[in-house]
Amino acid sequence: MINDNSPTRQAQLKAWLILHNWDGTTLAKEMGISAQLLSMTLSGKRMTEERHSRLLSLGIPEELLPPVKPRLKRGPKPRLALVPDTQ
Repeated sequence: MINDNSPTRQAQLKAWLILHNWDGTTLAKEMGISAQLLSMTLSGKRMTEERHSRLLSLGIPEELLPPVKPRLKRGPKPRLALVPDTQ
């Protein structure tokens, strides 16, 4: 059985923010986004290149940030081609 007690990236990020006197509201205002969007960004659900760069410019270490998620293309999804059943 493996017992991995090392803190997660998110726990390390939270500790770093507390150590450097950043709270969610202040950081969100500094970035020009809502606190909810900041939370989603730091969890990795909504991390864009622009937000990633802005967080780096504020001094947050890159290893504590989630990876950038590529933007999905907008529009309808492509239709699946119907393949005739050959039996």
